Amino acid sequence: MKYVITGHTSGIGKALYERLCPNVKGYSLSSGYNINNKQNRTSIIQRNLDADVFINCAEDGFGQSQLLLELYDEFKDTNKTIINVGSNVTEIDIKDAPRLVDYYTYKKTLKTLAQDLNQLGTLNVRYVTFGYVGTDRMFKK
Repeated sequence: MKYVITGHTSGIGKALYERLCPNVKGYSLSSGYNINNKQNRTSIIQRNLDADVFINCAEDGFGQSQLLLELYDEFKDTNKTIINVGSNVTEIDIKDAPRLVDYYTYKKTLKTLAQDLNQLGTLNVRYVTFGYVGTDRMFKK
């Protein structure tokens, strides 16, 4: 099984990357790949056409949703799997946490898109959340 993961140098992405080694390739902003950049997204996808599972973990605005759309276009009608790492923030009433409106919107868009694409039945698309995880970012908060 061959895996690809974005956001592999910190947080949940790093933990998943370490767990999947040596059968995984990682891409992150710190390694020169910005998922908000169309050329970077295209490069990630084209370098990994042989991957079985793509873990869309890097969160960077709507870049994560854009990457999902492009992955879907490339991989539909295959037996590949795209796992989108979301957030439990999508379960809150945003009126209770207005400071999170941007993050909430990015993750809610990803969740809805993943669920809608999965319903098309041409590719295995999943949206997962992990709740609070003891990452460096969480410990700093």
